[in-house]
Amino acid sequence: MLSPYLDVLSIPGARQFTAWGVLARIQMGMTGLATFLLVQMEYGSYELAGMVLASIAISYATLAPIVARLIDTHGQSRVLRISYAIAITGRIAMVVAALTGQPIWVLMALAPTFAAVGSQATLTRARWTHAVKNREQLNTAFSLETSLEEVLFIMGPVMTTILATQVASWLPPVIAVVTMAVGGYMFLTLKETEPPVKQRSSDVGLTEAALALSPTTAAGGIALPHVTAASARRRRSYRNPFAGHLLVTSPTLAITVVVFMTQGMLFASVDASTVAFASEKGQPALAGLVLAVWAFGSLVGGVLYGSRVWHSSLATRLLIGVSFAGLGVSTFMFAPSLVMLGAVMFIAGLVIAPTMVVGDSLVNAAIARGRVTEGMTWTRTGIDIGIALGAWLTGAQIDAHGAQGGFTVTMLAGLAGIVIVLSGWRYIRRQPRLEEDYGHRVEPRAVATPASATMEA
Repeated sequence: MLSPYLDVLSIPGARQFTAWGVLARIQMGMTGLATFLLVQMEYGSYELAGMVLASIAISYATLAPIVARLIDTHGQSRVLRISYAIAITGRIAMVVAALTGQPIWVLMALAPTFAAVGSQATLTRARWTHAVKNREQLNTAFSLETSLEEVLFIMGPVMTTILATQVASWLPPVIAVVTMAVGGYMFLTLKETEPPVKQRSSDVGLTEAALALSPTTAAGGIALPHVTAASARRRRSYRNPFAGHLLVTSPTLAITVVVFMTQGMLFASVDASTVAFASEKGQPALAGLVLAVWAFGSLVGGVLYGSRVWHSSLATRLLIGVSFAGLGVSTFMFAPSLVMLGAVMFIAGLVIAPTMVVGDSLVNAAIARGRVTEGMTWTRTGIDIGIALGAWLTGAQIDAHGAQGGFTVTMLAGLAGIVIVLSGWRYIRRQPRLEEDYGHRVEPRAVATPASATMEA
């Protein structure tokens, strides 16, 4: 079962960027819940905690694609050296603001600094995309990444709730900042496995672009006018601003983003509702343990998924995963105790990691490799938008109706995911290139411009 994982980890440099990437992502399993508990404990309101968490999620949804585009264009190390510094400063300032009782708008104003580093989950995945040899290895690598993240989501909630409730509300966010700083900057030192930057078209390849637009002129030996970067910029200024946007050129990506948005809403709702449910039962410190069971189910599902080769279509696997998750989370509101809640959460969690892997695989197959960081960041942007909606709605419902109100939001998010994936399933299923071998598929960019057909994306 473990041999596929050992094979991909034997790729030169893979162990190093995986290890430091994991350290940098420890904060993924802590930051959301740590911030929620920090605000809830210091300000005494689930709704205010949800508002701050929603502000952070909206910031990620807005800024992460921009950061991803900069990374694809300029490289991970060049962009993230500055981004990490901004994020570290902003997160420390958030803790100080909460502890000193600043107005809630101050905390919300600091939220954009959290998103300065973009989506951490995409950084190692982008390196795997350029390191593996075929789709089977990529599927295993993505499953490994998702499974490692699930380990973090097992450890994170337990550490966060115990430290916040038993030691100090500020300790979990500080630990998250420290691990992100050390792991992130060490990750950036691994230049050998850093993905190549995307070629800029403003000053390079303008003649080739002209040839592509007018092949008959070139064939006839007619001299083409000199194309300068300035004239190219002037022409581009009159173009449709959405022309060439990934969400427009790749309907598969757009569908996946919306599906992931419902999953993000589900994730945020489960976290907040579980904390409220444990508090109602008089055992708030056990909330982290129950959430760890939820993550452990996802880990088991991810390991099993990545250990075998699947022959069903990606579209069918996405439909099965989202449907099982949606129906599973609908049972949470009926759990009479923390033990029963943990049991149904484990079962529903079995499909969470596989569904994320399938979504990443769909996006990777649907877009050019030169834009893989941006494409995968859009899926995380969908999750972030969902988290923003889920955190705000769930916080308000908990204050008004208790944990049951929060789990109602969970159920609605799960059912919405089923409806959306059913709506897009036929389209995705009809895209044959999504099922071709990873190493031999035609890049979408090559279809659009004949001159680029022989170029690496």
